[in-house]
Amino acid sequence: MLKTLKSKRKRVSKVPAQSDSEPLDTTTSQLPSSLSAGLSSKSRDQLPSSLAAGLSSKTRDHENTSYDVKLGTTDDTKLSKSVDTPASQADVFSKDPDLSVSATQSFLEDDSFIENIDWQQVEQQIKSSGSFTSPPGQKPHSSQAPGFAERDRKMKYKSPISKKTSSQTRPVPPHQTPSRSPLAKLSRLSQPNCVVQNQQICKSNERSPKNKTSNQNSASVNKTPENRPMPPSPHHSDKPIKPVETTPIRGVPTRVKQLDVESPTLFSVSQKTSSDSSLDPAQPPKQSPQLDTSQFTSSFLFTPLKTGTQRQLYSTGLLSPYSSKSDETVRLGVPEEVFKLIDKIRGIKTLYPWQQKTVSLCLSGGNHIVTCPTSGGKTLVGELLLLNALLTRCTDAILVLPYVALVEEKVRELAEFAEHFSFGLERYAGSRGRFPPRKRRNKRAVYVATIEKANSLFNSLYEEGRCSEIGLVVVDELHMIGDGYRGAILETCLTKFLTLKSGPRIIGMTATLNNHKEIAGFLKCSMEHVGGPRPVTLSEHVKMGETIYKVDKTTQDLISVRQSTPLSSPVHSNTTDKDCVASLVQEVLPERVLVFCPTKKSCETTSVMLTNTLQSTGEEMKHKRRILIDRITAETGHMDPAFSEMLTAGVSYHHSGLTGDERILVEEAFSTGVLSVLCCTSTLAAGVNLPASRVIIRSVKIGTSILTRTRYLQMVGRAGRTGLAASGDSFLLGSVAEKKLLRDLVFGQLEDVRSCLDQESLALTLLHLIGSGMIQSSADLGMFMKKTLLYHQAPDTCLTVADTALKFLQDSSFVQRSEGNIQATPFGKAVYKSSLDPTISHKVMQGIREANRHLVLLGDLHLVYLCVPPILEGIYVDWQMYFDAYSQFDETTRLTFTAAGLQESYLARRAFSSNRSDVEKEVPYKRFYVAGALHKLISGVPSWRVSAMFKIPRGTLQSALSSAVSHASKLAHFTKELPDYWALSSVFEALVQKLFFAGSPELAQILEIPGIKHARAKLLYKAGYKSLQKLAAAEPRLLASDIEHLTQAQAQKIISSAKIMLQEQADALTDAALQLLEEV
Repeated sequence: MLKTLKSKRKRVSKVPAQSDSEPLDTTTSQLPSSLSAGLSSKSRDQLPSSLAAGLSSKTRDHENTSYDVKLGTTDDTKLSKSVDTPASQADVFSKDPDLSVSATQSFLEDDSFIENIDWQQVEQQIKSSGSFTSPPGQKPHSSQAPGFAERDRKMKYKSPISKKTSSQTRPVPPHQTPSRSPLAKLSRLSQPNCVVQNQQICKSNERSPKNKTSNQNSASVNKTPENRPMPPSPHHSDKPIKPVETTPIRGVPTRVKQLDVESPTLFSVSQKTSSDSSLDPAQPPKQSPQLDTSQFTSSFLFTPLKTGTQRQLYSTGLLSPYSSKSDETVRLGVPEEVFKLIDKIRGIKTLYPWQQKTVSLCLSGGNHIVTCPTSGGKTLVGELLLLNALLTRCTDAILVLPYVALVEEKVRELAEFAEHFSFGLERYAGSRGRFPPRKRRNKRAVYVATIEKANSLFNSLYEEGRCSEIGLVVVDELHMIGDGYRGAILETCLTKFLTLKSGPRIIGMTATLNNHKEIAGFLKCSMEHVGGPRPVTLSEHVKMGETIYKVDKTTQDLISVRQSTPLSSPVHSNTTDKDCVASLVQEVLPERVLVFCPTKKSCETTSVMLTNTLQSTGEEMKHKRRILIDRITAETGHMDPAFSEMLTAGVSYHHSGLTGDERILVEEAFSTGVLSVLCCTSTLAAGVNLPASRVIIRSVKIGTSILTRTRYLQMVGRAGRTGLAASGDSFLLGSVAEKKLLRDLVFGQLEDVRSCLDQESLALTLLHLIGSGMIQSSADLGMFMKKTLLYHQAPDTCLTVADTALKFLQDSSFVQRSEGNIQATPFGKAVYKSSLDPTISHKVMQGIREANRHLVLLGDLHLVYLCVPPILEGIYVDWQMYFDAYSQFDETTRLTFTAAGLQESYLARRAFSSNRSDVEKEVPYKRFYVAGALHKLISGVPSWRVSAMFKIPRGTLQSALSSAVSHASKLAHFTKELPDYWALSSVFEALVQKLFFAGSPELAQILEIPGIKHARAKLLYKAGYKSLQKLAAAEPRLLASDIEHLTQAQAQKIISSAKIMLQEQADALTDAALQLLEEV
């Protein structure tokens, strides 16, 4: 660009200097011939009238003439001739270096000037000296002109937007923009946020007389030359938003910060980025010339580029439309404010070196696997990559977690980030989740989902042609791919993403993965990352018999350290501590201890033993524990005396027998130190984050199976968590006869993760693929199977298993084949749409046919019975009590019992005989038994009373209710796809709501908030917080004081979640209104 400036130009008369408080105007007049000669005819057509008038065929002679360019007018600029002594171009710029900016920025309309810059030389000079000088033969830029350094120390470059306006005028978020006309308001909402913000700024400048001329050029920044809106910005918060500054010359850095080459703030991005993040994710990615961004850094400032260039910069993550300023510091691919918020919320001020390196490399593109020890910080790596996808790359993201509890916890943790940066946050777990997700106009969203829900989410997006919206998939606990049926679903889901032509990047994170290369080959990973050493030292021990050994990893040996001594109970002489568990616990009290037990029954008996054995604590701690007992009693309506005694001693058990409310309160008490000991099952090792100082594993077995090395590492990894303790220790208990097992657990290799795809799981997978249209022929089936982990590990058997599963689907009337084509039958389509298990779908269909003929609508019992799934786990029926209760059935219950095809004679045989020759026949009777309990719940009977009546643990009863809600939702979709049963669809949809809210529809809005169960929802409702609006407008301090035993931190999470949900509802209504206007 600067090469076109001829050295023969005469001195331009000095322009009156502007004060620091006034903005620089960018309205220019005519150009010298040396500049106009370099313009194409197309460029001339796009010039302002004042510039185009001077570019006539008769070139003006500037040999002895200079022009006084008067800035600040909207009319054609007046020119006055003046004769002056010749001066160099550098001297002209030294008088007012920003004059060159005004003379070039207004007519610059293409990106060709980027090609004229030797970026390699620029970057090399930056790394060596921190400054930029012009190459030989090229005129110096204004920033290198004499006198510029002195001026730069006094005043930085000013945007056309005045500093006063920038600090005092805050752009109003689109959904809050005042407007006299509702239609005008909606039309503003149809524009991306950054456009609305710049328009707000320009309007504020128009109110100031000295800003009248600057707003013309500043408004041109809002859209690209192709008149396409800039990508959206998420600033909907109430915090002041700084306007976007622009640089003078596109592609030419006007000032460059001195960069540390070793710093993680500077990273290069490869062209091999797998995701193509276009500005309109609903459209398929367009082919565009490759832009080499490997030499660009986030510290370079550019004016708006053409749309094609923008898309490529956004896809690399170098250009962030979410930044409040174009020169905002971008570190590790996210705005600096992200790290400030992490410090504020979690107290994390710095990252580990391996975290910085891993994030930087993952941002270069491709799929990656991140492995590090437990408590090593891999979760933060995944969150930074998620925020990079949302805030910088402008794409949606999916976070896959193994358990519902983890999804609930993660949604609560991300709520404040979503509120601050205004991105969507949706929960896909249990009965929650919308298929397909709502399409947003001006926002991006992260979907936090369980494995099953993530698979269904992909199916819905694929059917809508919206898979390109997803730019990143983060899978936490990647080793779950080898965990039975759920592992098969995870493998299927990842394979679907891998089959897309321009699919999202996949980041897998795990602490226990041995066969990295196989999994990396399956995921097509470009790199594997191994985290640093464990931040907190972990000392492992083994107890065999009465001897305690220390595990020496260096010599691979067990070193005897001491003998264990049982701890006797001072009160209960019958209580024995044969495994010395109580003595190991007493050693570290009041520090927290986790005791892993093989069964739920063992958890309860160990808790009773510790309650009777451990020494009592001070009065202050007893007072806190009495408060905990009061909280549980208030929220559940009942307190078991034995459980109350445990809590008083600082001990509790933790398994599925507790209700959701009870588990949450117990977890909170353990995290804050109110409870010292938690006896739990192995599922807690991969569940919510409950750190401890010591971990005790009571047995080498889990139920009837042997403990694996992977599960062992997850358990001991709970000891000594980062930020809570300087060290931790673990004790593995076993007998001398189990010495080999004990040594294998502490010294052995991790088990390889193997594919879990078999005929049963693959049948469901193939039905989904055929139903969605991803597989339409045998060739498609072969191509898909070759991308699975099963093919990477067992290629010989992979296709055989697929053929067997396909034959099962064909024989079961789910699919049909003709001349090599494969398609789903109407029945198979209904099964696919509802996500029913194909193995039970025919039984479900039979039950619906019978119910359609003999449906009892005198109450809800028959409908509830249909919603109880055929597969029941953890339900034990007292057949004697069941038979006795039959004699007391009312007329409606008897009619329902008969309509379900059940007989009194079978109950009599089961009540007086222990013979279980036909287990399958007792399934409908068990379903009716559970349906009776659930019917009591939705009728308003307290859960503890229902639990006592039917002898079902409260937690198991709550799980049965959740399963019924999920199954009812599947039935609603299933019957909707069958023309003969469409009437039942609306009935099941209504029943889903009734089951979910357990007969309390007034709590519907409150129960939508993550982590809020029925008991706490009732307390909030009684305190006056009856809607999301009330909760969103609450103050954390006041909410914590209104709800007894609610901490201020918990209140803040509830308020943030309510604000996000309320904003989602407002955005949905706005988008619907805009769509209606567009169709008019």
